[in-house]
Amino acid sequence: MSALQLGWKLSRPAISAAPMALSAHDQMKEFWKKNEKLNRPSSPWIIYWPHLPMMTSLGHRTTGIVLGTGLYGISIGVFLAPGDFNSIIQGIQSLEIAAPIMCALKSIVAFPLVYHYINGLRHLSWDAGYGFKLNTQYKTGILAYGSAAAIALLLGSLSYW
Repeated sequence: MSALQLGWKLSRPAISAAPMALSAHDQMKEFWKKNEKLNRPSSPWIIYWPHLPMMTSLGHRTTGIVLGTGLYGISIGVFLAPGDFNSIIQGIQSLEIAAPIMCALKSIVAFPLVYHYINGLRHLSWDAGYGFKLNTQYKTGILAYGSAAAIALLLGSLSYW
């Protein structure tokens, strides 16, 4: 049975005479023309000063990248290095680096792990719905950086007690 036999009207949709959409390239050109006309800066770093919540977010991402690439880099380096792990440690000890310098180096190496862990706990509290108020973000951000620095320094100095 055809559509006409069922009593359906067959009509064609009206053809619109709307202009074709701009290409992505044309849209970007229009965007930049508008920004130039309004005297807007081309980079947000010009108008946004770094603030603590932004820096804690940037720090968390950076330490995550450092930890990931460091883990792979050290693992591959130890795998490819001649000898075993003990010989690598003995090689480092044979450099006879002064205790304060070695303590500082150990603390610098410990900081990304400690900060990423502490700030990760901060993010978990956000996932639970706590700590979004701006003054709380500043307090917990200072606490995250301060406690991470203190714990990293403690870990770096443990072998010198």
